[in-house]
Amino acid sequence: MSLHFGVHLPIHGRYRYRDVSKVSVVADRLGFRSLWVGDHFYLPEEYYARSGGDPAKPDKLDAWTVLAALASQTDKIRLGTRVSPIPFYTPARLAKVVTTVDIISGGRVDFGVGAGWFKEEAVSYGVWWGNHKERISRMLEGLEIILKLWTEDRTTYKGKHYEVYNAPFWPKPVQKPHPPVWFGGASDQILEATVKYGVGLLPPPDISVDEFKELADKIARIAENSGGKKVSLMASLSYPEGLGEKPSKWLSTIEEYIEAGANGILIDFSRTGTPSDEASSMLKEFSSQVFPRLLR
Repeated sequence: MSLHFGVHLPIHGRYRYRDVSKVSVVADRLGFRSLWVGDHFYLPEEYYARSGGDPAKPDKLDAWTVLAALASQTDKIRLGTRVSPIPFYTPARLAKVVTTVDIISGGRVDFGVGAGWFKEEAVSYGVWWGNHKERISRMLEGLEIILKLWTEDRTTYKGKHYEVYNAPFWPKPVQKPHPPVWFGGASDQILEATVKYGVGLLPPPDISVDEFKELADKIARIAENSGGKKVSLMASLSYPEGLGEKPSKWLSTIEEYIEAGANGILIDFSRTGTPSDEASSMLKEFSSQVFPRLLR
């Protein structure tokens, strides 16, 4: 698998839509492969405290609405959520939303999925919340319905949590058989789901090189037992804390994660207060200094 670089932008705190749009257009023109945003109602207070937001007014734009808008302003960069918690949605509704963005973008959606991790968010909005095993079960059942809707003329599915009956689903996504599925997390259940359903894994940000290698080795063993499927592993590094501030540090850090098994690097601005102008300037310098050295 070829090395690729992505960007995770905040859609909360100091980043208003015009900031997200501006940096996204820059990333697209510079040749970054993917752009990701988080899918939440709101985030824990500490996210706002360290990113220039107001913890008393925990704002968050809707992820898929933002991606639909960015799809009309960009040309090549892929667009995804990191990640959409399937148990927070009705599966058929999420399937329709993702399909619509895939059509608007001309087939550039990466479908990032997860089981949810912020309990207060769910409870605040009256969204069902169970233990991790129960949320994983809902995530997988919901994903199966979504995949069937995307690939069948009419879908019938009766599960423990959801059901659809003779459901037509048109139009289909542009990408065939469906948009690539990425999973967020690091649990054994997420790793197993990634190998079964996904093309890639989005681990938590700023995990150590040793932790990343352990994840890579674990998912490689699962994949080997499942027929040798290849899975993309994206190392997420916050800027500047996880990645560093200088090109020499960027290169040395990235090379360590590549050695540990990464074939993708995600520059994460979502956890810090980097202003959009500074983020754009950093991406320009990164592309000029790192791309020629590492992209072949």
